[in-house]
Amino acid sequence: MRRGSAALATALGALGLLAIAGNGAAAVPHCPSFGSQAEAQEAFLDLGGRPGDDVGGLDGNGNGVACESLSGPYAGYATIAFNRRRGFLYGVATLPRTANGYQCLLGNRFEPDTARRLNIYRELPGADKAILDEAIGTAANEATGKLVWKAVRPNLPSGHYYVAFEARIATSPYGRNQCPGFASRPALLPAPKKNR
Repeated sequence: MRRGSAALATALGALGLLAIAGNGAAAVPHCPSFGSQAEAQEAFLDLGGRPGDDVGGLDGNGNGVACESLSGPYAGYATIAFNRRRGFLYGVATLPRTANGYQCLLGNRFEPDTARRLNIYRELPGADKAILDEAIGTAANEATGKLVWKAVRPNLPSGHYYVAFEARIATSPYGRNQCPGFASRPALLPAPKKNR
């Protein structure tokens, strides 16, 4: 299964913020409380953050990417959906803008200047299952910092799926990976048909 809320627990524990706030909810750490943008992004997702929902003041511009002023490692906000009529999965990932632009927009474990790669997983008891034979590349928009992807998959069995982006390069021997892997929230696909 996908990673848990380790980043949020670390930030809350380190700051002693497990006390209950006035309205009965746990206090939310602010951006300076996190050691990296990727750590803040994980906590933002664990708190239910999404584009347009600035949970805890972590996403001031509402793009779904938390604490873009923090240093790396960097992680983005990803979506997954299924076009039932045409039989394909698709989505967009928005990456944080850094002082040097969108440095995690391109690259994979083989080549630093080619497409960022992903695979799609179905949640299952025990280990989740990749549903593509191999990772596919994304189309990168350097003006917006968005990765756009599509994968043909007719007759998708109903279940919970998520898209997972590979790390840009292997961590060793290059030191701390500034572009680690990240994933979308799981979504029930195909989405249930709406009653008219």
